[in-house]
Amino acid sequence: MRQTIALFTLLLLSACQSGAPTANSSEEALRAANAAYDKALIAGDAKALREAYSDDFRMIDADAEVHGKADQIRFMTEQVKLLHAKTDDVRVRMLSPDAALLTGRFTGRYRLDGRESDFTERYTSIWMRDRGRWRLTHEHSSTVPKTK
Repeated sequence: MRQTIALFTLLLLSACQSGAPTANSSEEALRAANAAYDKALIAGDAKALREAYSDDFRMIDADAEVHGKADQIRFMTEQVKLLHAKTDDVRVRMLSPDAALLTGRFTGRYRLDGRESDFTERYTSIWMRDRGRWRLTHEHSSTVPKTK
């Protein structure tokens, strides 16, 4: 009986360790995906954004409208130009092995309609692992009001 329990325990541990991502490795991969997303935004890289966003991606922006994947890619590659930007204060909460909630701050400078402006926004995003890759499924951002 002890041998059976020991064998079962060994098999269970082996199964858990093979292929199952750890929380740390998932968080590291997610932070890397978030950093790659930032680079794609700054570069206006439509191909990279198509890969970063899930097919059912939704964005709720400062205008309080809901934007889909195509709308968001078009806006970030054709209408606005990020001159520089960076993310900080990123916090990751793993919701499951294949889902996570990120919050952070995104700051920088952009050009829109010929005018340049600085920005700071706070965001919440939901990432899902899809075919072995982290993809952005939902994002909500709010512009931080400028202080006088």
